[in-house]
Amino acid sequence: MKFTTVEQATAWLDAQTNPKQRIGLKKIETAMNYVNNPHLGLPVIHITGTNGKGSTTTFLKELLLSQGLAVGTFTSPHIMRFNERISYNGENISDDDLIRIIEQMVEVNEYMETTEYGRLIFFELYTVMMALYFQEKQPDVCLIEVGIGGENDCTNVFKADLAILTTIGLDHEDLLGDTVEAVATEKSGIIKEKSIVVTGPIQASPLNVVSERAKLMNGSHVKFDVDYGFDNIQNLKENGSSFDFWQVVDGQKHVRNWQITMLGRYQIDNATIALKAFIAWMSHHGQYINFEDAAYALKHTKWMARMEKISENPIIYIDGAHNAHGLTALKSLVDEYFYDKEITILYAGLSTKNQDEQLPILQSFEADNLYLTQFDHRKAMSIDDFEELADELLDTSFEMVEDWQSFLLEFVEKADETKERILLVTGSLYFVSDVRQLFLKKVKIK
Repeated sequence: MKFTTVEQATAWLDAQTNPKQRIGLKKIETAMNYVNNPHLGLPVIHITGTNGKGSTTTFLKELLLSQGLAVGTFTSPHIMRFNERISYNGENISDDDLIRIIEQMVEVNEYMETTEYGRLIFFELYTVMMALYFQEKQPDVCLIEVGIGGENDCTNVFKADLAILTTIGLDHEDLLGDTVEAVATEKSGIIKEKSIVVTGPIQASPLNVVSERAKLMNGSHVKFDVDYGFDNIQNLKENGSSFDFWQVVDGQKHVRNWQITMLGRYQIDNATIALKAFIAWMSHHGQYINFEDAAYALKHTKWMARMEKISENPIIYIDGAHNAHGLTALKSLVDEYFYDKEITILYAGLSTKNQDEQLPILQSFEADNLYLTQFDHRKAMSIDDFEELADELLDTSFEMVEDWQSFLLEFVEKADETKERILLVTGSLYFVSDVRQLFLKKVKIK
């Protein structure tokens, strides 16, 4: 089968279904074997976590690139175009390469239909595609984000030299369990024999689960509060934050000051996780670190849809806070950075998320106006869904917006009236992606 456009090719990807639920890694291993195991031998840093994966990966990518290393990244979901999911040296996979590799997947799925496992579906296909592309490019390091969980995620066929666990909280409870310890067990499954382990701010009980897994696999578990740490945090308002990051080498404490422009206290957590992983990786491979170049890279790291300002007049931010943990972190950011501003929030979410937990968090924001809306996604919460849930929660603080596009365009048109206000658009990453698309087409992101 031949495709003429990326849209046509990715439509084929999304149309691949299989009623058989994949259990374990045998299915993805069978597919990889069919294409001669492109995943084997690649130098991999594997990243999992309930929140913070994307920001940590982005910080780490920029740090590694600053040292002249060739870096491949595999992330999800995409914000603007599918090509974002697979990149090399900061450049998204080209349309031609993407179409060519998807055409290979047609043959792969024809083969898989002859096996006991049946066809690969979307994320399984993406994983094989990424392995083939990285085998061609041969990066010095591949940053691979887990899709969901860890041990049973199809990315776990890779043999990572370094495993990162950013945070552990409750999300995807139907797949990962309803306790943080169960989630930690699943996520720590990415730790391989003798792999280095880097953790973020994880509470004691799930961290103990991670530590036990690291010991079992003979990993050198880098504890969050022993070998590395940070202090002297300074809030630079809209310019971000600065902090001192320290590490202990041969009993000596070494301190450097760093700055990030990405907003939020949690972004300092993500930046320090990336720094720990960066230093550990470079040290493990005996590579010299140019800290001046690394500091410049960290300071100038940006990422779409994470407290991204898409309009200056009026001021509009978008942020994909799509679960309880993310919304709690976003509330802390608003309280710290925008306590003296008038805030309007527009939120849309998915029915697969725990909305009865998330709406009370939203309600706790000290926002002047709080709106719920719906958007075009098969799993999106509708206005009726939100109204029913708000009634159950006895919550009357929300106003409903049926047409979010008109709402946003009207907000922009009344910029003179709204210039003292900040509009924060948040919720599902799919939703904030749609908002970003609208602004690119009709408003122009400033």
